[in-house]
Amino acid sequence: MTTTNILNQRPLGKFLSFSCNCLGLIIALAFLLNLPAQAQLKVDKNIFDFGQIKEGINVPVKFKLVNTGSQPIRLKEIRTFAACVQRRPLEKKNLRPGESLKLEYVFESLGYGGASIEKEIQVFYEGSKVPLIIKFKGSILPLEDYQAPVGEVVYNFFALIDIRPPHHYHQEHILGAINIPAEKIMAWANRIAPQVTDDMVLYIYDERGDLADEIVKKLRAAGHSQYVSLVGGLQEWKNQYGQKGIIRLD
Repeated sequence: MTTTNILNQRPLGKFLSFSCNCLGLIIALAFLLNLPAQAQLKVDKNIFDFGQIKEGINVPVKFKLVNTGSQPIRLKEIRTFAACVQRRPLEKKNLRPGESLKLEYVFESLGYGGASIEKEIQVFYEGSKVPLIIKFKGSILPLEDYQAPVGEVVYNFFALIDIRPPHHYHQEHILGAINIPAEKIMAWANRIAPQVTDDMVLYIYDERGDLADEIVKKLRAAGHSQYVSLVGGLQEWKNQYGQKGIIRLD
């Protein structure tokens, strides 16, 4: 009988074998305990599914990041694709253990009619060689020939403002025009200024265009550059187009 067999058959041999196994586990545990803490960034959901929408609808896309590790995390970069637009700047880039952060984006669906998409958002952070990958997906129905996206209206936005007295406006005016009498236009323009962007055009007209010219000069001097006067006013419109587009409220 060999020495090994003798040891295995005796209590001492079993004790030595058990001791060697325990020593190996202790060494392995000590090695693991000495490893540097790993950054742990988690997300509340890996995929945001917005379902089915109509082309032209903008969809809010929201995720929550959480630092589940024992070390602080610093976000380095977040990559999206062109149609996923950041809704607001990040509140912070450093997350202490247990802290969370909201990611808020808007998916702009115009141009994706008829498509099913699945896109990535890549979150790069210190302590990890690979980014955290989160996705959003859904399908976009194409526009019908009788539909138009809101963005088209904003892109081509203009308004007609009739500055004549209300009784003249009710007698006849250009289709779509609103009535803001001349004596009220400056106060009105000041009040709505925060909602009027530089890419909008507001056409002002009166009976023959002279008063509109004077008012627009004053508006522009006050900083309202989006206003323009309609040359020749309502009379020139009728000279060129007759009663086309002219409506009466009386």
